[in-house]
Amino acid sequence: MTFYVEVSFPDPIGEGTLTYHLPPGREVPLIGCRVVVPVQNRRLIGYITHIHQTLPTFKTVALGEVLDPLPLFSQAMLELAAITANDCACNIGEVLHAMLPGGIKQKIVRMIRACSDSAEPALQWLRQRDQVPYSSFMEAFPTAAGQIKNWLESGAVEILHSITANSGPRMIKVLRLNPEMAVEPDKLTPKERQAVQALLSCASAPTAAHLCRMAGISSAPVNQLKKKGLLLEIEERVMRQVADTDYYRRPAEMPPELSEDQQKVLAEIKDAYATDKKPVLVLGVTCSGKTEVYLRWVAEIIAMHKTAIVLVPEISLTPQMMKRFTDRFQSQVAILHSKLSDGERFDQWEKIRRGICPVVVGARSAVFAPLPRLGTIILDEEGEPSFKQGDSPRYHAREVANHRCRLENAELVMGSATPTIDSFYKCSTGAFRLVEMNSRVSDRRPPLVRVVDMRHELVARKNRSIFSQQLGDSIRKTLAAHKQVILYLNRRGYSSFVFCRECGKAIECPKCNVSLVYHTGSQIMRCHYCSEIQTVPDLCPTCGSRAIKFFGAGTQRVESEAKRYFPTARIQRLDSDSVSTKGSMEEILDHFGRGEIDILVGTQMVAKGLDFPNVTLVGILAADSLLRLPDFRASERNFSLLAQVSGRAGRGDCPGEVVLQTYYPEHHSIQFALTENYHGFYAKEARLRQETFFPPYMELASFIVSGTDKQRAADTAKALRDLFSAHPAVRADLLLGPAPAAIERINDRYRFQLLLKMADFNELTRTVKEVCRQLKKPGDTRLSIDINPCFML
Repeated sequence: MTFYVEVSFPDPIGEGTLTYHLPPGREVPLIGCRVVVPVQNRRLIGYITHIHQTLPTFKTVALGEVLDPLPLFSQAMLELAAITANDCACNIGEVLHAMLPGGIKQKIVRMIRACSDSAEPALQWLRQRDQVPYSSFMEAFPTAAGQIKNWLESGAVEILHSITANSGPRMIKVLRLNPEMAVEPDKLTPKERQAVQALLSCASAPTAAHLCRMAGISSAPVNQLKKKGLLLEIEERVMRQVADTDYYRRPAEMPPELSEDQQKVLAEIKDAYATDKKPVLVLGVTCSGKTEVYLRWVAEIIAMHKTAIVLVPEISLTPQMMKRFTDRFQSQVAILHSKLSDGERFDQWEKIRRGICPVVVGARSAVFAPLPRLGTIILDEEGEPSFKQGDSPRYHAREVANHRCRLENAELVMGSATPTIDSFYKCSTGAFRLVEMNSRVSDRRPPLVRVVDMRHELVARKNRSIFSQQLGDSIRKTLAAHKQVILYLNRRGYSSFVFCRECGKAIECPKCNVSLVYHTGSQIMRCHYCSEIQTVPDLCPTCGSRAIKFFGAGTQRVESEAKRYFPTARIQRLDSDSVSTKGSMEEILDHFGRGEIDILVGTQMVAKGLDFPNVTLVGILAADSLLRLPDFRASERNFSLLAQVSGRAGRGDCPGEVVLQTYYPEHHSIQFALTENYHGFYAKEARLRQETFFPPYMELASFIVSGTDKQRAADTAKALRDLFSAHPAVRADLLLGPAPAAIERINDRYRFQLLLKMADFNELTRTVKEVCRQLKKPGDTRLSIDINPCFML
């Protein structure tokens, strides 16, 4: 009986899987292994998702090489991948690929090799190099493209496929004494005896260079010992070390005594774990001690011989959270996030998979960490939108964590001072268990919040600076008291845009419908969507005027202005431009934690989770910037950021102060953020969502149809609308669009958006898959699907 194998791929192909037959005599592979298979004229790596003996109604080709002797995924993780693929309306292969660290992923490289002694220069060049990547050959000889077919037919060249991995185990050569040979000291030279004595004193096998340094000798005695057979040089695997920067320079400490709130929350979590395993949402004001509750709960989990995943939303939070957990659990902690190298991720993944580290701290993708005996997943700062993946598969870490905990009988714990409207709504329906922490630890007072109406600042005070008089005075007082300041602005770069004062036109990206942002360090204008770079023109490209002006403020300009107004202060910027090199973020936070920086200017990297006791002033320079976005979640995001960044002040013994600058002080997100009144904000925002049929009262799907041909993309979007309109489950009043997306063009691709709302999630995903399967996408037209999107742009 013939076996048939279903294979799914990291990139969407056809209906999602392709079917191959297993040639006679081949061992039946296991589900979850990777396999090399032919797809048209290509060879691709896919994932085996199903094996059966049902004869297909179509012709199949033979399965290729199986790359893994054992599956890379447990049964629970395979089930999780299937559920996530359904929730995201994507292929299971995309999810399986996302579950693996970069270091273990393999790719197929197309190679070309010369097979004859032809006098053709291109073939002679090729013969000197044995085989080279096909792409490299075509770069060297672009005119050879028309001759490749003839060369293949005549046997002058052949095409091969090489499978390579992004990384793998790190191997080093170490020295050990040969157990089969006795050491006779009287037959060794003095320096050879020194080498042997140094080797015997080593706790682990050293490299030759390390042994020479320890013994204080050159390499010659070591080489002689190898020749005599007394020393064996063998390859040994070593784990790459992930840097652990100590921000506080404090020794590991004993757990503090829990507050009444903390004890109550921990008891609720333990009760949920022991009874119904219902997810727990901890609504705790900033500085209420949620992290200590996480630490105590993880200690309980480890005592049960189970494992834990701790998810943090921003990479900037990971080192601090890592420090808190390594202080408590030492070498039992592994770290996973995108700033690690492929090799580091590979080693961390291996340590986790082998059960060496029972605790994993990481960003969004760490939800897929292959921990055995999972006991809990913790989502810190649950309200942060970066828990949603931007590219396919567009999963939300909270939903994946919920599914995984259910599959593995584990407990999901979420914590935030500003949880999402969706999660708080689930508490009201009974899906989540709510527990609150309303007091700051050690009875610390909340920071004093001062609101500055920038309209009044401009009209009455004639102040055109980015710093209001109140903020400037507060910064000076804070610096005089030898305390620290955080200045927050949700825009990097020097100027928001560059425009002409005569014709009023802003200089836009030629590939996107967005303004270019000026960066003073490199003195260039950059598009933050497609990375287009331009120099600042002398003349306006529209009217030819020389009246070019920089307008708006980014973090670079705030840093520059702060240095001008506070020349003696030590000032540093923390945004994605300033931490582009590895370790730079840790270094900046290290200096700030040790008091070597007086003013830290930053974007969202400084908004949440950072805990620096010497920070007594937070300045929010544009508290209403997010409210201008065409997004139904804009108010929620604004409230969350304001409440969270305000919570960075006054975390030590001294009282904190927040100066909030805005042109819209009466907006409800700002008013409720002043007193960190989440319940009041939720009541107002939930009512608005219910009236407009948005989540959490309806399920939402966003569709972006894009293409380089504007009319073709628009026609495809209209065809998608017609398909949905014809579906019996779709209500006409809950299908919106198509319309040009908020950013109509990105990287020379025109974008059109549709929105579909439905009351039932399963019906929504089922309808989306049924309809999108029918859509024909001509040319380079693409369709991206986002179920319950966090961003609408």
